[in-house]
Amino acid sequence: MQIKGAILISFLLCGLIVFWSFQATGEELTEAQKEVWKTVQANWETFKNADIEAAMAMTHDHAVVWWSSKAHPFLKKSGIMKVEYKRWWDWDKIVSYKLRPETIQIFNNVATVYYRVDWEGTTLSDKLRKFETWIKEDNRWIQIGSLSSSCDKPSVCVFGN
Repeated sequence: MQIKGAILISFLLCGLIVFWSFQATGEELTEAQKEVWKTVQANWETFKNADIEAAMAMTHDHAVVWWSSKAHPFLKKSGIMKVEYKRWWDWDKIVSYKLRPETIQIFNNVATVYYRVDWEGTTLSDKLRKFETWIKEDNRWIQIGSLSSSCDKPSVCVFGN
């Protein structure tokens, strides 16, 4: 009987430890973090809809974006970002995606967002780790930086160029 009681107590303690660990990592987002996260989600809708103008409107003029599939980052102000988006959307269309926030930090009018995305397109699919920087200007969040890292495909890393 003592062994069964000890086993039961062990299971209960393990359950409490697991429950507390989920509570510690599963913090609720603040209203400001929710606002940023809604903007990230809206940005992905522009990708799914292949809406270049909406994507560009959500991107700061000095933004830098670096996809894990590209050897170098590209800048909005150079015009290359719009060309890259169009090239991608002409070739592949996002059919579905699933976003999962990891952490959102807000410092005055700057937000850093770390999240995971699993997307499927008409010809490609990928699982990514994303880091984005958003800045609040004129009472709206706009992206000023983005770095993606594929979980499925090795990144293109060029050194010395």
